[in-house]
Amino acid sequence: MNVCLRFITDGIRDTLAHYRRDDLPLHRLSWELHTRIDTLVPHAPAVWIDQLRDLQRRVAEVAQVAPTLTDSEHRTLDESLTLLADVLELARS
Repeated sequence: MNVCLRFITDGIRDTLAHYRRDDLPLHRLSWELHTRIDTLVPHAPAVWIDQLRDLQRRVAEVAQVAPTLTDSEHRTLDESLTLLADVLELARS
């Protein structure tokens, strides 16, 4: 993994960790993910970027209805964040 790619993906992991510790509101998580994924574009394959963008869009959709999330929206958010972390882990290998 090149240095730029690793730096950006580590930033995404840090962002996820901050959100999970309640140090980052959902709308900010969505914005951070969007910004960091856009920064990845010149450093990563398009297929991978598309996967990350799809997951970020799911987070953004849930963020639009915050602060009151239904159980279904919580599940969608949790699933999306787990998948996003998994996709980042695959990139490390």
